[in-house]
Amino acid sequence: MEMMVCPAMSVDDKYRTLYAALMGVFNDIAQYAGSSLSKEEMQGLINAAMHGVGWSAGKRLVKVYRLKPSVEDAMRLLLLLNNESLAYLPKLKQIYAEIDGDVGYLTIRRDPWYDWYFKHIGIDCEECCSRYEFTGLISHLGGKFKIEVLESLPRGDDRCRFRITKEK
Repeated sequence: MEMMVCPAMSVDDKYRTLYAALMGVFNDIAQYAGSSLSKEEMQGLINAAMHGVGWSAGKRLVKVYRLKPSVEDAMRLLLLLNNESLAYLPKLKQIYAEIDGDVGYLTIRRDPWYDWYFKHIGIDCEECCSRYEFTGLISHLGGKFKIEVLESLPRGDDRCRFRITKEK
């Protein structure tokens, strides 16, 4: 019997493979939900999956980057999460954050998650992002934050834009 060793993979190859797997999981969930569930049930399932992505990523990112419960660190955290597809497809996604006193703004100009996924499955991605993925993500900061959708691709805007404030 001959022993085999796993071929070496670059960090980039590992990243792209895991990102492709994540997209595959989401596509399979949407395909199953679209054929088996009502629109409301499908929305709930996708919301839960998006919350899981945000919550899991937030848990690790807050610890690794030692982020605190401030609007500035909430913006850093949102940039870190959304950087995943920026790194994968740098020409497709343009994202930036701005701080104006104790108010943060996140702007996403082009998003492959929307182009490849959300606009094809008939769910409210504003709800998925702002109320589930992003809230799961920043919950690990401590404190309570409010996320408002100011503009979105599904509304016909040319970008998604969110306002983030810390509740007192």
